[in-house]
Amino acid sequence: MIKTFSTIILFAAIGAGILQAETGTKPNIIVILADDLGWGDVSCNVPEKGKVITPAIDKFASEGMRFTNAHAPHSVCTPTRYSLLTGRYCWRTYVREGVLPGYAKPLIPPTRVTIASALKGQGYATAAFGKWHIGLGWKPKEGDPGDYHFGSQIHGPGANAALVSLSERVDHTASIEGGPLALGFDTFFGTPSNCTRIPVFMRGNQIINEPMPDKTGLIRDPTLFRDTVDDLYVVETKKFIETAVEKNEPFFVYLALNAAHGAVLPPKRFVGKSGIGPRGDRCLWVDESVDKISRFLDGAGISENTLVVFTSDNGPKFTKKELADGHDASGPFRGYKTDAWDGGSRVPFIVRWPGKVPANEVNDNLMSLTDLMPTAASIAGASLPEWAAEDGIDQSAQFLDANAEPVRHSMITQSYTGILSIRRDNWKLIFDTLSSGGFYKYSDAVESTSVMAPWRMDLSQTGQLYNLAEDPYEQTNLYEEKPAKVTALTEEIQKAINSGRSEP
Repeated sequence: MIKTFSTIILFAAIGAGILQAETGTKPNIIVILADDLGWGDVSCNVPEKGKVITPAIDKFASEGMRFTNAHAPHSVCTPTRYSLLTGRYCWRTYVREGVLPGYAKPLIPPTRVTIASALKGQGYATAAFGKWHIGLGWKPKEGDPGDYHFGSQIHGPGANAALVSLSERVDHTASIEGGPLALGFDTFFGTPSNCTRIPVFMRGNQIINEPMPDKTGLIRDPTLFRDTVDDLYVVETKKFIETAVEKNEPFFVYLALNAAHGAVLPPKRFVGKSGIGPRGDRCLWVDESVDKISRFLDGAGISENTLVVFTSDNGPKFTKKELADGHDASGPFRGYKTDAWDGGSRVPFIVRWPGKVPANEVNDNLMSLTDLMPTAASIAGASLPEWAAEDGIDQSAQFLDANAEPVRHSMITQSYTGILSIRRDNWKLIFDTLSSGGFYKYSDAVESTSVMAPWRMDLSQTGQLYNLAEDPYEQTNLYEEKPAKVTALTEEIQKAINSGRSEP
């Protein structure tokens, strides 16, 4: 077990400041999670092809280790956020496709160990800021049966009307159960979902401002502006860290930015600056947030006791205009957000810890965001029960040595419609579809999957098999040519499903 580690930081925005006090002997851990930021949106991943310039993230990478083969366990946000905090695949819960809609019930029970609860048990001050989107326990108005909790999607023109109808049944003044404070976080400030689905701010277990119905009838916090939310999360994070340092407490921060998601708008200072449209401008906002965090930690003199991990929750949204302007947000990889192909799951992943993590190193070994939970626990010296983090691996040795032997050899990922995929070393098998598994239609040859796929244990006789060593961009389907490999990978995923865990 590594006994001296710094903070894991997956951060995206923090104000400058100077802290004079030092933290305790345990390393601080910060997780900065960008939203919909693609592998190809980070300049150092595509130095000759990318159009979005990310100088702060590039500098961050030069000061630490850049992982080029890191993957979200799902190609959309709710399942990835669940997996990051628990070390467990989200398809083991009731959510087996899509994301949680508004007013969905909590996805993580209070009895499950999370990164926050594991570290809190080691004396850490813990905080979450930003986008939650893992469900909450809303209280119904008096006399209402409270049966508005549901786990399936609402699509189409009636979606907003359904949210309005649900919001009229909720007591927004009541304490909200099952949120971050029930899962090991001492502090929370952010939004229940993204900043447009239920557009209110929460602090702790309470909505902080009286929401007012907008012209559609949806409740809305009048102080919530789509072009300032991440800046607020940075300020809140800075205050929290200052307090923890004053108390000489090690801290864990989960900073879940809302950029570069389409729910937010780029601040005026970035409008038109990327040259590829609003999404590119929002990527610049993410870059600025990383810069603020790095400068804050350096100025505070706590960088050497803080491990920072920067990553994203899934691949980028498919945007025709960006491609026309010469920018592919997935880099060279096939697919985008929602897809079963690598473009849907491969995410930027950078770790910085001056003096501990080697600077300017590149690591090509396989990494899953499910690994953050057991890795953080190891760094903090926390012991996990054997039923926790069932799908995660301690990757702390990888952080310290770019030449370390790989510890992960297989991984399961999932698409928006519930399509499962498994990779073992250089082989990847996608089940149930010959298409993307997502909801984009790229061409007549590649149809989107327009309806949710049935999630089942038997798996189908249709799929895609790729040899990633020879075909890293998933162009040649070998499903029919390699039946023995299909059988072996099918048996492996069935074992992982039936045994309740994929890692020892």
